[in-house]
Amino acid sequence: MWSALAGPLTIVLIATRFSKVEQGYYYTFSSLLALQVFFELGLLTVLAQFAAHEFAFLSWEEKGEITGSQEHRDRFVDLLGKGVKWYAVSALLLVLVLIPSGFLFFAQSSDTSVDFSWRIPWALAVIGVGCNLLLIPFYAVITGSGDVVSINHREMLGGMAGSVLGWLVIACGGGLYAIPAVTTGTIITGIGYLFKSKRVLVRTAFVSAFGTKRPTHTVSWWTEVWPMQWKIALSWISGYFIFQLFTPVLFKFHGPVVAGQMGMTLSVWNAILSTCAIWMTVKAPEFGRLISLKKWIELDQEFYRALKQSLFVALLICSSALSVIYFIQRNWSRFGERLIPTQYLLLMFVALLAQVIINGLAVYLRAHKQEPFLLLSVFGALSQGVCVIIVGEKFSYPGITLGFACINMILIFPAYMIWSQCKKSWR
Repeated sequence: MWSALAGPLTIVLIATRFSKVEQGYYYTFSSLLALQVFFELGLLTVLAQFAAHEFAFLSWEEKGEITGSQEHRDRFVDLLGKGVKWYAVSALLLVLVLIPSGFLFFAQSSDTSVDFSWRIPWALAVIGVGCNLLLIPFYAVITGSGDVVSINHREMLGGMAGSVLGWLVIACGGGLYAIPAVTTGTIITGIGYLFKSKRVLVRTAFVSAFGTKRPTHTVSWWTEVWPMQWKIALSWISGYFIFQLFTPVLFKFHGPVVAGQMGMTLSVWNAILSTCAIWMTVKAPEFGRLISLKKWIELDQEFYRALKQSLFVALLICSSALSVIYFIQRNWSRFGERLIPTQYLLLMFVALLAQVIINGLAVYLRAHKQEPFLLLSVFGALSQGVCVIIVGEKFSYPGITLGFACINMILIFPAYMIWSQCKKSWR
């Protein structure tokens, strides 16, 4: 609900306070910052799934203490400690690579002289993303433990704090500094949550990560975690080419104004997809628990219920958003022209409905600590990446949106076949 309220307000502020060129930089910043998937390599999903299987035999105490089977507790803590080390290295590499790469991209891709600061905001935005990476392993294992309520509470407060800080910066004329402001609000909220509710877990994690004493029972990274992680990593990287490549390509070939139109459209699209996915993602730890206990009938009942809810919400929000945007573009062209035309937005929403189905099937399968969608993800990424680069250069967003809708609709069929086959063989 907060996303549904905050998203439109952010769009209105950008449309009224930013120039069209600055809007293009804003959304291209966001797309390039999504390159963090190349550094974390899908570990968020893997940690959550492994934690779910271990925590089926554990429970939380008041300040983040873990009680239950000593073997599963050792493995849970060891998993978190290794995750903390991974993300610490990833955060450092992200900052060292993305800051100079961003400077080079924006300096070479835009032939428009700008009258606003973008270098310092870019550097601060990358540093903010790097700092936020350090918190992710904690969110992952807590989510995997089944404590979805507190994590979603933290997400809600972080979203509120980040949005308010971003709005204040935009309203005060801060321009692109709004992006690091949003990240700062999220980081502050996350740190506050961990030290208030999971203080002991934080201390335990750092002792496990950087201490010398090893627990009796450990998780073998290369034989248990990595065989799933590299597949998830390829899927996540593929997702970047499927969902985030539009804006940078349009920025390079057609300039920041067109990139800004697509970027704002994608922000609406991603907000809707994230909202629709909630009904499925909050069930992922429960799926892992039911799989661990081999309760197959209950697992399928929970899955079908969540998928139906996600699809219903997607249809409702997409139809409402399409009607509102069509009305705005017909009556307030000054604001409506900040988005792509309605007929191309409809194609984006067709792709969104396909993604709700595919993502739901993926959540179900990944709860088994497997990634059978690897080849499908790579195929989708190659198809979409080639389509965006070739079609995007010649036909701009009309060609991109048509290709996006067609590719996603086609992917539903092999996704369902893989899901059905795996469901039978794994049981």
